[in-house]
Amino acid sequence: MYDDIIKRYAVVYDIDEKLIRAIIQVESSWNPWAIRVERGFWKRYLDGIKRVFFVTPIDDDKWLDYPDFTSCSYGLMQLMLTTAMEQGFRFTYPTELLDPATNIKWGCALLKKLYRRYGDWNDAISAYNQGNNRKNLDGTYVNQKYVNKVLKYYRGG
Repeated sequence: MYDDIIKRYAVVYDIDEKLIRAIIQVESSWNPWAIRVERGFWKRYLDGIKRVFFVTPIDDDKWLDYPDFTSCSYGLMQLMLTTAMEQGFRFTYPTELLDPATNIKWGCALLKKLYRRYGDWNDAISAYNQGNNRKNLDGTYVNQKYVNKVLKYYRGG
């Protein structure tokens, strides 16, 4: 399923096909219609935006749960709209990220960008999930369970 798309973008972005498949497995279990609201996204990353777009102040408690199209992860690789836009994605409707070819293309673009930034695939995998490759004092990733799960599927587990 989606073999041709994965092969195409594996070549374009020089990423092992097995890694792309592993991330898809962990992120969406191969569900191209997967959408997940990332609770608190706006509060954590875009708090200042509410002052620009809303004339009437919004209660902070309500703001935390404000589900809008930019605070969702979409499709096979569970790509956030704002993250895809940072890679160059332009759209008419955010749900265009549910198209498998579009989602895999921009997911691979992000993964390759993270690999170039960190120079290590484990760091890139961690950052793909949490936005950076933060580590604990013992050297493990803050999201080590996620990294282990991806690596398990990557190695054929």
